[in-house]
Amino acid sequence: MAVFISHSRQNSGAALKLSDELARRGVETWLDLRELESGLDWNRKVAEAVRNAAGFVFIIGPDGPADRWQRYEWQQVVEEEYYLDSSKALVPVLIGQAEMPGFLSFRRTLEVDEHAIDFPAVADAVIDALRNPAGSIDPEKMRRGVELRKKAIENLHQYSLEVAQNDIKLAGLRVPQ
Repeated sequence: MAVFISHSRQNSGAALKLSDELARRGVETWLDLRELESGLDWNRKVAEAVRNAAGFVFIIGPDGPADRWQRYEWQQVVEEEYYLDSSKALVPVLIGQAEMPGFLSFRRTLEVDEHAIDFPAVADAVIDALRNPAGSIDPEKMRRGVELRKKAIENLHQYSLEVAQNDIKLAGLRVPQ
């Protein structure tokens, strides 16, 4: 299993350098620039790579939003709920003054200078997170996040019931009690 490296197009160079640094340390990576060939179903390949990943590195910043491809990668991680999995290493690497995406808010971040990224140090931190995924989590933020997610799901369920009952009333049928 490989470490999935998520990056925007503007961070392709950083992603390649980090991938090379991890490879020198014996860590296999999945990087779209190296894995995707012309003519392949890009979405399917990325989703498959996310499901098979041993861990994730998210290269974010230095400015501007993630591009649509990186947002798709993030969506796959969220849909699989890996952000809630303490056995999966998720390592956000913030370049400069980048803004952290919400789904990574309870993960410990690596903040790097956009003008002088120390790739060996970043690779070492990624390897540490792979060895101890739970260490990449802020436990209190994770607990609050799980509670908020549970409450949101309960609220959505209640709202759905109310909408269904209202639809039945509007149709002139009896509302089941």
